[in-house]
Amino acid sequence: MPLDELELRVLNFVQDHLLIPPGSKVLVALSGGMDSVCLLSVLLNIRQKIGFEIAAAHLNHMIRPTAARDEEFVKQLCKEFNVELYVEKFDVLAFCKQEKVGIEEGARIVRYQFLEKVRKKSSSDLIALAHNLNDLVETMVHRVVRGTGLTGLVCMKSKDGAKIRPLLYTTREEIESYVHRKSLPYVEDETNYDLTYTRNYIRHKVIPLLKQMNPNLENTLKQLHFSSILLEKHVTRILENAKVVKLTDRMVFSIEGCDEFEIVEILKYCAESFGVCLAFRQIEDFLKSIGKTSFSLRVADDLWLKKGFEFVSVEKTKEIVSFLELSEFGVYNFNGWIFKLSDKVESKQWIELEKGKSFIRTRRPGDKIGKVKLKDLMIDSKIPEFLRNEYPIVCSNDKIIWIPYVYKSEEQKGCGIFLNLIFDPYECILKMENRERRKRFERR
Repeated sequence: MPLDELELRVLNFVQDHLLIPPGSKVLVALSGGMDSVCLLSVLLNIRQKIGFEIAAAHLNHMIRPTAARDEEFVKQLCKEFNVELYVEKFDVLAFCKQEKVGIEEGARIVRYQFLEKVRKKSSSDLIALAHNLNDLVETMVHRVVRGTGLTGLVCMKSKDGAKIRPLLYTTREEIESYVHRKSLPYVEDETNYDLTYTRNYIRHKVIPLLKQMNPNLENTLKQLHFSSILLEKHVTRILENAKVVKLTDRMVFSIEGCDEFEIVEILKYCAESFGVCLAFRQIEDFLKSIGKTSFSLRVADDLWLKKGFEFVSVEKTKEIVSFLELSEFGVYNFNGWIFKLSDKVESKQWIELEKGKSFIRTRRPGDKIGKVKLKDLMIDSKIPEFLRNEYPIVCSNDKIIWIPYVYKSEEQKGCGIFLNLIFDPYECILKMENRERRKRFERR
């Protein structure tokens, strides 16, 4: 039997986007509504062309009075289509109350958790969702109104991990036409017309107004969505190539050679790693200050953006170790720098200590090496300001003998005890513009 025009179009979409590899098992998220019934039917009719298995999953949210009716409908439909079905009931309202989230968000969280659980239980490879072009447009409009960056317009992807959306570029009108052509039964969700839900308000009130201005709105935003995907891929490449030092409480990167777009994307990535989404105003303030040698900008209760020379640090507020006595052989952690006290040289960077009291400390007012202020030495060595207050200064008998990358004394009388720098968290960014300068400092 030849494929319907929509089935053929979806088959081409699936193959062009490599959504379903041959031999896969696809779990269809089946609510019983028009979109999911259409998706199930289309996949059933194109599966032999690709060669994949199908199962279905239905979650009874226990929110609407008709939820039991929908569950029974799905059971009968899958029995008629001879499709393996997994059904579960879950009190979504109770979950939302407990987690203090809205019904729309809570239902989404529970639904995806359920689908992933069933995917593993059923040995499925993929989860097929029935989102269509109209859903995509509504989500894009919602994000624009709420505030989003360009890559935020991607919002839905044809393939996102194990989730696939074969109908993503299919309009609701095309789905309705297909369902009627095939005389497919489906159930109606009465809450689809409840305007207290944001998505419904956008669907029934906002979109019609926008279509008065542009009747071709869906295709216009589809093109914007495609452009956003290309931009997102570019951002991914930027992040893959960015040299970011990732520590527990800090992420540092160099802005040298980066344009403003690249800097902002790396900055957003670092902030999001700490659970903070930067506001446009904060990004704007950062860019206004980017020409300064150093500055600090607080963006959350315990998160700061700091710049020193060409380096930017996105860091959490933390306690700084200011003094560490070197009393016995072993490993010492000084603000992330790992040193080892030993009776032999064990690393490329080391210092032989003098007999007497030795310790590591942070800088103090009035610190000098000879007649030169320590602050001037650090500036000359391009040590970012955000590191200076926690930078390790090694002393023997109250005399500064070693500051990694900055100064190394050759005047102390060694006693056969060596302090080795085992791990430097900033090694890949504390590279001098002139490599010979580092060698000169380390020979001092």
